[in-house]
Amino acid sequence: MLRDLRGLPILEQQKHLDLFLNAHDDQNFPQEVISLYLDCSPWTLARMRVEQSCLPFTKIGRRVAYKKRDVLQYEQQKTVQNTAQLAAI
Repeated sequence: MLRDLRGLPILEQQKHLDLFLNAHDDQNFPQEVISLYLDCSPWTLARMRVEQSCLPFTKIGRRVAYKKRDVLQYEQQKTVQNTAQLAAI
């Protein structure tokens, strides 16, 4: 069952974000933490997996995890200087 951590109190959200930001780049994180970091719903991440997004993930059984390194690289790839660059992404 997917859980949206954005509904948690701010201090609990910050605790999850701090764990992510202070972790080693090879650390795996559940989709709920990644959706909190990217400020999207876990259902958006699920849709991205189905649509073959460029955000790599690992799935073992029903568990989905993302490496911190891959998430940061994905975020950097999506960074633009102006709206004209959005067409190129």
